[in-house]
Amino acid sequence: MKYSAEVTGKIIKKERDNRCWSQKTLGDKLGVSGKQISNYESGVLMPPMDILIEMCEVFDCELGYILNEESYANGTKLMTAISDKLGLDAASVSSIITITGKEKSCVNFGYESEKNRRILNQFFSSPAFSYFYECLSDLDRMVEQRKKVWDELEKTYSKELIEQAFSYYNSTTDYFHDPNAEKLDDVMYEIMGAIDSTIDKENNFIYPIKVARYELNEAFGELINSIYPKKE
Repeated sequence: MKYSAEVTGKIIKKERDNRCWSQKTLGDKLGVSGKQISNYESGVLMPPMDILIEMCEVFDCELGYILNEESYANGTKLMTAISDKLGLDAASVSSIITITGKEKSCVNFGYESEKNRRILNQFFSSPAFSYFYECLSDLDRMVEQRKKVWDELEKTYSKELIEQAFSYYNSTTDYFHDPNAEKLDDVMYEIMGAIDSTIDKENNFIYPIKVARYELNEAFGELINSIYPKKE
């Protein structure tokens, strides 16, 4: 397989930026100069194997990830396989591992991780979890639909025109009915009308979203009660 110094350099830079390290800081960790790191990141040089292996330690990943091999897209082959299987991104999988893992970097490493695993297993395997997720999905769908009413407006008119029309729309002057108001371009009246219509459409979601939030809270209560039943 042919490896690209440029692609590897971008991955190194991304991982360094994720940790808010300077090129000098990373260089100190690897025993090279900041200038050398700059050469790696710009793709001028491919890091030698000993430096690549050191990077794996520093970035907590596997060599295939730094070299951009497909099976290592999420840092390690195992993490990539889990992410692909569950359809979750690397950040979500890492969040779960932080709770359930046994490493010192985890929330409660050691024997405490067994308790965390038991809690999460109870949570996801509860019969009430399906209903909780349905309510969560309903809320998400309504919120997305509410967002789309503004997306449609932005597809029709430019952001600059919409911002300009909003300044007139929110003004104390009634540009539609005040005979003394400044005469605007026809497109401004058109967009202000569209804004008014969009706000009405958005308002139609206020009550359904409140109901969806209430049902979600109730479903979460049922989920908790299924795991930790109340004593009568």
